[in-house]
Amino acid sequence: MQLFDMFGEPPQFTVHEMTLVLRSGVFLKYAAAIVVLLAAFDTDGYREAGMPLHVNLLLWVICVAGFVSAYAGILIAWIALAPGGRVVRMLRAVPNIVSMALVTVMVVALAAPYTGTGVSWRVVLQLFPYNVVLSYTFETLLFLFILPQANTALDLDLYGRKPRGIDRPAVTAMPEPASTQPEPAAQNAGDATAGLNGTAVVLGGQKFALEQLRYVKSEEHYLRISAGDSELTLRGRLADLLAQMPQDAGLQPHRSWWVARDAVAGLRRGGQSDVLLLADGGEVPVARGRRAHVREILQAWQIGTE
Repeated sequence: MQLFDMFGEPPQFTVHEMTLVLRSGVFLKYAAAIVVLLAAFDTDGYREAGMPLHVNLLLWVICVAGFVSAYAGILIAWIALAPGGRVVRMLRAVPNIVSMALVTVMVVALAAPYTGTGVSWRVVLQLFPYNVVLSYTFETLLFLFILPQANTALDLDLYGRKPRGIDRPAVTAMPEPASTQPEPAAQNAGDATAGLNGTAVVLGGQKFALEQLRYVKSEEHYLRISAGDSELTLRGRLADLLAQMPQDAGLQPHRSWWVARDAVAGLRRGGQSDVLLLADGGEVPVARGRRAHVREILQAWQIGTE
């Protein structure tokens, strides 16, 4: 997910990273400060209308929590449902306005017993423009000051992406190895998975049992990881995975892919390129410079080719 931001380079994050930020101390302190400010200034006049201070504080706690929950829910739904490529982009105004519309109706309903105005569209429409401006102000402060602090505290590198059109060093930019210089041959099939049980690798701050990994695909500065029956996306580099891999745990048919040995079902040869066939029915491209090496490994593993 990438949110368009009018200030500088927009952050780019996964659902897991968004969860970490929302649970961070710096964000929780900022949310608490918003509650205190809303209660102190009483811009909607609820305390003036007779609402006790403790009720007013609780009202704004519910308001802020509801806004954050709706905002996060919209982002998660957008990631899950919106079409697009590897990076889903959204204008910040979309989740802000939708969330504030829902929260405005909720706050008016909760405050109605103290204001005596009841719940009406006239009251909602009267408060909505001011609430949008206020929420967008707080959101902008979040993006300008709070999010960078959380980014540093959690070591997430949310702003590490370079502007579009500028290449950055990454494992996905490495050249293909020449077929005239093949990598070391694979071990015999009998030594395939010896010693792998209990081995763990760490990707994006999460630990994975090596025997559960099926494949890992590099997508810009993220890794799409298939492990067990689940698939998730975390920030990281394929080089981080390869540095932890025991010998013969799998193979790298392409600069952007690593596939576990147990996930390989076969190889489909082609005139221009080969395709690695996975046990779950998926297919992984084999780079032209790695064709000879991949065929050699599969032959050593006694895996057939088509």
